Amino acid sequence: MEKITYILIFLVLLLYIKWAIIILILPIQIINNLVRKKWNTKDEMPFLAKLLVIPYWIWDRIFNYGWERFMLFHVSTLPSNHLRRLIYKLLGGDIEKYSVFHYKTEIRRIYCLKIGKGTIIGDNALLDARNKIIIGENVNLSSNVSIYSEQHDHRNPYFECTSERNKTVVIDDRVWIGSNVIILPGVHIGTGAVCCAGSVITKDVEPYAVVAGIPAKKVNTRPSDLRYEFDGSSCRLY
Repeated sequence: MEKITYILIFLVLLLYIKWAIIILILPIQIINNLVRKKWNTKDEMPFLAKLLVIPYWIWDRIFNYGWERFMLFHVSTLPSNHLRRLIYKLLGGDIEKYSVFHYKTEIRRIYCLKIGKGTIIGDNALLDARNKIIIGENVNLSSNVSIYSEQHDHRNPYFECTSERNKTVVIDDRVWIGSNVIILPGVHIGTGAVCCAGSVITKDVEPYAVVAGIPAKKVNTRPSDLRYEFDGSSCRLY
């Protein structure tokens, strides 16, 4: 009976040890992200700033630079939108009030992400903000949307991410991104535009355009008299 008790205690500890580690590492991760948000490269950092990022750099190196993705994945499963949003803001995300992050949002380089007031990020979204993602106000991302601001260059002999063009993704106010839409690096989606479900957005979308297909093309126009504002209400425990 004692052996069974010890085994059960051990299994329970395994379930919660990851959260204990995440909480312990969180302060040095916050410092690292805030420093890197201010100075883009190590060459730009003053000496003191470089010292501040060393502890997290050592920790992240142990996990082959995979700690942030591991940590943010688990944060995305916390049963509270308010808690998730708070942690994202502490880690350097530029996130306005009334924004909503639904379950299992995956974020890469959180301190390069900007989210406007009242914007809703749907379930299982992928926000790859390595070269910045800027999303305006009252934007609605449906489930399973993927936004990329980085990609490999298939022409490069080493398959590196070497393109010199601007890869920042910009999404203006009151855009609706349908389910399973993929947005590629460097795209600018204009105010009030609609990207229909399953579309692949490879180039800029003009304001109030409705686009669909692979690659997405304009199929209609949305009325421009849009007045709705999202208030941040969300499902409990989700």
